[in-house]
Amino acid sequence: MTSLHEPVMELVRAALDPAAEQARPRMDSPACQVVVRAAEADIEAGGADNLHQLAVGAGVAAAGLTAWLAQERDLEPTDILTELEQAHAAHGRLSAPVLEMLKSLLTGPPGMQQTAEFMVTLFYEDEEGFYDLIVDLGAYVAVCIGMLNTLGISSQEQTLEDLASMLTTFYTA
Repeated sequence: MTSLHEPVMELVRAALDPAAEQARPRMDSPACQVVVRAAEADIEAGGADNLHQLAVGAGVAAAGLTAWLAQERDLEPTDILTELEQAHAAHGRLSAPVLEMLKSLLTGPPGMQQTAEFMVTLFYEDEEGFYDLIVDLGAYVAVCIGMLNTLGISSQEQTLEDLASMLTTFYTA
């Protein structure tokens, strides 16, 4: 049986793959392929558990790494999000749904409910947008891993190990 954190780690590793940035069309991206496999498994099972677990895990990973970066830079996570919003306004590289999800997740337990409501609404109103959110969360996590490595805080390998441990704890709590 696959551990619940393994698909999230597969998504993150796929997002770290240089082919993820170069894939045209986007469906050729390794990260998109992870989402496609989850969707196919859900169709076969007649549900949406795989996709929802993947989205939640990717969101938790993104929030966790954002908090880690903030701590290492002696900032609040909201300060990191403000920087991200400014960068998004200037360069448009971070999707608005990722920012919205991170804002709510980083508020603690009340944010978990708000995030759940946001994800359910997105899934039912814009299923393709929901898939894009998962891929974009994976890309965001990959950027955070790169930043931790570049800043000399944690190597890519160590961050992946720490992330897998954090997600295992999240899914078993």
